[in-house]
Amino acid sequence: PGQLVGLVTGPLTNLALALRAEPALPTLLRRLVIMGGVFSGERADRAEFNIGFDPEAAAEVFSAWAAVAPQRLPLVCGLDLTQRIAITPAILALLPAPTDSPLVRLLHDALRFYFEAHDARGHGYLAYLHDPLAAAVALEPGLVTTRPAAIRVVLTPEAERGRTIPDWNARQPNALIGVGVDPAAFFDRLVQRIGTLARRTPPSV
Repeated sequence: PGQLVGLVTGPLTNLALALRAEPALPTLLRRLVIMGGVFSGERADRAEFNIGFDPEAAAEVFSAWAAVAPQRLPLVCGLDLTQRIAITPAILALLPAPTDSPLVRLLHDALRFYFEAHDARGHGYLAYLHDPLAAAVALEPGLVTTRPAAIRVVLTPEAERGRTIPDWNARQPNALIGVGVDPAAFFDRLVQRIGTLARRTPPSV
């Protein structure tokens, strides 16, 4: 208890089910980081996939954490935050050469798909690292600045179903929403840690 860190990078269905099985879960985790929702910008009037897939589960999680462990509110990385972390070929080139590492070669192959997909949509030849940012924050929460808020998840069967609406002035917040991030600090850690792992990985034959 108090040592494990929770990380959710998909719909919150399983976490809601875990809460039903163990209502004290919010007090047992050291912290919880969620990649989901969108709280500002042009996408704020629509549902983000992870929340929109099962909005009831998301609402249940936020409510439970606020009720059981208000001192350990989940840290939420929304699309408006994660889209500030855009990897480019120039950043990818800071890693060891792909020919020297199967891990780096895998990253090059995987990211090429996202580079091309984003470029085709007019975003440029880049890829947004939504889940990797949430994973980095799970390890090092100080990478982002947060604001407490009460997140209301729209549950009615309408076009806005799954939308996440923050109340920044709520007396009883249910989440810490990421509002700022330093991309340079994130990529410094990414290059360092993946580079170290790549050098430890034996080359493929």
